[in-house]
Amino acid sequence: MQDLTTDQARQLMSEAMVAHLGVIDHGEPYVTPISFVVADNAICVRTGGGRRVDAIAENPRVCVEASEFDVDSGNWQSAIAWGEAELMEDDAGARDIVLALMEKYRPSIGSPLSPGGSFPGAGVIIRIPIDHITGRASGSFFSVRTRPGRL
Repeated sequence: MQDLTTDQARQLMSEAMVAHLGVIDHGEPYVTPISFVVADNAICVRTGGGRRVDAIAENPRVCVEASEFDVDSGNWQSAIAWGEAELMEDDAGARDIVLALMEKYRPSIGSPLSPGGSFPGAGVIIRIPIDHITGRASGSFFSVRTRPGRL
């Protein structure tokens, strides 16, 4: 395996379409997939209320993992970021995050101006300033059949 540089890890985190948010809920790890954007050195998520929001209120220390995997070669990359999650209370900031999410995922969800499209409410916006980020890649030392992380 090989380490990614901080810039490579940030790029992977910024470009990934799905990541996983890890929180601690009543002393137990709880991990869920998220759609997100990276803005101003923070990972931002729009969600409804529920278990992960309640867990963040109890313990704001979280991590976010994003990865990519090439089916043909078996190569993979992964980045993990840590930070103290906060719930955004700024309506203008929350709207900016929702707009950024809509722009990032437009190819998947279509245009909000298309028939049936509408501007979603802000919901709950979780902002995770990135305290630390690292990354690793499968590297080229191993053959495809023995590469770590491959089943």
